[in-house]
Amino acid sequence: MRKNLEVPKNKKGKVADGLHEIGQISVDTGQIAISDPCNSHNPDITVATNFGDGMFPVYEHWENNERIGLFIPLSTDFHDFLAEGVGE
Repeated sequence: MRKNLEVPKNKKGKVADGLHEIGQISVDTGQIAISDPCNSHNPDITVATNFGDGMFPVYEHWENNERIGLFIPLSTDFHDFLAEGVGE
């Protein structure tokens, strides 16, 4: 995942509420697996992507200057465009 994107902060160092892109993940199997690094032989979660391969953005969700979660959209504008082309 690329880490050159920074979460926007105000002058007091507080993060703005909302979703902030922190990078992207590359998928070449049509699935994203999330696991504990100490238990990499058995992924905790495996999710099929809506289209398959490609780059998927990763967002942090911030509220009240705290990160409350990560968000990986499985359907982006680019992937929707590709899926429409395949369906025709």
